[in-house]
Amino acid sequence: MAQDHDTFSCDASVRCEQLDRLLQWGAEFRQSSSIPLEGEKVLEDLVAFDVILGDLNFDNCSSEDKLEQQHALFTQYKDPCRLGPGEDKPWALGTLLDPSGLYDEDVSSPESLQKLMENEEGRKEYLVFPPSKSQCPASSQKGRKIPLKGNGRRIDYILYSDEGLQQDWKLEIEEFSFVTQLAGLTDHLSVAMRLAVSTGEEEP
Repeated sequence: MAQDHDTFSCDASVRCEQLDRLLQWGAEFRQSSSIPLEGEKVLEDLVAFDVILGDLNFDNCSSEDKLEQQHALFTQYKDPCRLGPGEDKPWALGTLLDPSGLYDEDVSSPESLQKLMENEEGRKEYLVFPPSKSQCPASSQKGRKIPLKGNGRRIDYILYSDEGLQQDWKLEIEEFSFVTQLAGLTDHLSVAMRLAVSTGEEEP
């Protein structure tokens, strides 16, 4: 079961309230999935995991997003791209493209966007990075002279919780990928994840 949230506010305190609601939704989903229907035998759905995905409108590395980075959501849901508050794993990429270059030949097709994203220097020209103190947040990313740290603003998330996983079950991330199929249609780089659950009795 997945829940997609892509309309998060630009205000940090409001975003935290929205994250609170996500946590509440997750708890209600797990509780409702374990209640048998009236008149039926006790037959429960076994929820191995639940997933939250979408544009949460903050990233894990910007100094202005510290409040959201430390939210309780990340204690109950796991972010495969995250090492901890303020630090992503080295392979994690930003998911927000500079709108001013959206229709450039380098990023306008799935193939060209994939090639660009695989090139560290090339993607710095098209990804949006957290603004530095000497850079206006609204300024264009292209043609910048300011050194950049990290791999861009990662505001699109896939988070999962294995709270309902049975003791003898095993959950593994088989694949986490950045998808370029929507090149030219959106300024977001889509993400995808494949989870596998093994019950110990059969293949996942």
